[in-house]
Amino acid sequence: MKLYYIAVAIIVLIAGEVILLQSNRAKEDGWATFRDQHACQPLSNTDGSNRAGYLCDDGQVHYRWRQMR
Repeated sequence: MKLYYIAVAIIVLIAGEVILLQSNRAKEDGWATFRDQHACQPLSNTDGSNRAGYLCDDGQVHYRWRQMR
């Protein structure tokens, strides 16, 4: 019986990860569209964090988190 609960828990965790990955992908696609439509240019100055700033034609700097490599 315990093995059944472990298997169900693993399936639920995998399904949750798949949903989160799909959601993150949709957000990144949305950012790419926004970036292209608003002529966003990356800023060359970095503050040492893992954030990337983009200056867009709306006059604002938009920050995106970069993945650590």
